[in-house]
Amino acid sequence: MNRNRSLWLIPLATLVVFLAAYLIYEVNRPQPAKKPAPTQEFPQGESKWYIQFSVKQQKATAYTEATSAPVSSAGKKYFIGSGAVHPRYPLNAGGEARSPIIPFGTIIYLSKPIEIAGQKHNSLVINDTGDVYYGLWPAHPYWVDIYHGSTNRYSVKSADQAGIRLIDYTWFEPWPEQ
Repeated sequence: MNRNRSLWLIPLATLVVFLAAYLIYEVNRPQPAKKPAPTQEFPQGESKWYIQFSVKQQKATAYTEATSAPVSSAGKKYFIGSGAVHPRYPLNAGGEARSPIIPFGTIIYLSKPIEIAGQKHNSLVINDTGDVYYGLWPAHPYWVDIYHGSTNRYSVKSADQAGIRLIDYTWFEPWPEQ
């Protein structure tokens, strides 16, 4: 009978030694370096919230604008890396060209980079409205028309080569204040 007890003590002692070694390792294990949290200050200690929007398979076209053209619907100059979207409501339904479906100045982040004038772009800034009657792409409410530069031989060729494609993109808007 003493022999049966000693057979039990060997595995039990091994288990106790293993558990003790494991606990000592866990307590003394080096922790990975922690990245510092951003330290952006908000007014009156409040944080700002954002809503993320994503769309898939939306039409993307390309356009150029004459050098002498007036400013964009946003009231700013045209620039490569910007684009136009539908107004929030079509003009023939009482909409306003200066009220886009995605707010002016918003950065849209493309799922795949696009080439404009020989340079790759991962994002675009909404700077204009186009297709104010939704006649061009009514089935694609988040269509984007990408600016390819002032109208000249090269920018027109670049816009023609871009053609019409389907793109996926994401953007963020501030959470509405109450």
